[in-house]
Amino acid sequence: MKFIYTSILFFAIAIHIAAQTKTPIKTGKDVITAMHKAYAGDKWYKYFTFSQESHMYKDGKEEKMEVWHEAATFPGKLIIKFKTKDSKEGVLFTNHMVYGFAEGKDAVGKPRIHDLLIAAFDVYFLKPEVTAHLFDSLGYNLNKTREDIFDGRKVYVVGADKNDSISNQFWIDAERMYLHRIIYKQGKVVNDCVFSNYQKIKNYWVAKTVSFKQDGVLAMVENYFDIKFPKTLSAEIFDPKKFNEVKLD
Repeated sequence: MKFIYTSILFFAIAIHIAAQTKTPIKTGKDVITAMHKAYAGDKWYKYFTFSQESHMYKDGKEEKMEVWHEAATFPGKLIIKFKTKDSKEGVLFTNHMVYGFAEGKDAVGKPRIHDLLIAAFDVYFLKPEVTAHLFDSLGYNLNKTREDIFDGRKVYVVGADKNDSISNQFWIDAERMYLHRIIYKQGKVVNDCVFSNYQKIKNYWVAKTVSFKQDGVLAMVENYFDIKFPKTLSAEIFDPKKFNEVKLD
């Protein structure tokens, strides 16, 4: 009798654990929740610095290459310095605003919720319901979710039917729960961004190559190097008033 009771108890526990760990993916909200669950806490990098080769294309041909330097604190903060680490030219994303800086000119700021930052990084730090609200406000249909294959890996595609390359959508690795691709509109322009060449660096997944198309035409390819994960970053780095004074490490 004791053996039967123990077996039943073990079976019930096993069913409970299976129910807890195998949550079916049916909607975009499910995908967002699964992403957050996979890396919440300290499993994804909160502080991130790197440099990149920015290869810019025009009419299918490389027009020029520049080296940019970047630092980020997630969620939502990213600074880009063009050419040098103490440049007075660049871009700053912070608090759902974007600021453009040019030598000798005042910063120009405007509201901007950055689709790519949310899908690739912020999703691991924001509450799933907050991320879902942001994507909904940007025009992603979170009720439209399907499975597909991208670069040989199973993905969840949120926001678009098969063969739809115009609607806002993001493609998430079904096993590793990171971003492969995101398509989003800015005005009348359709941006198609692909994260590739994923490598594990200090036990963190990093896409070392990111490519951008605009209206189906290659516009830029970024190759990352000098990748670091600081323990912290000064808040002043992301202060628009301090941009001209900041020198990235």
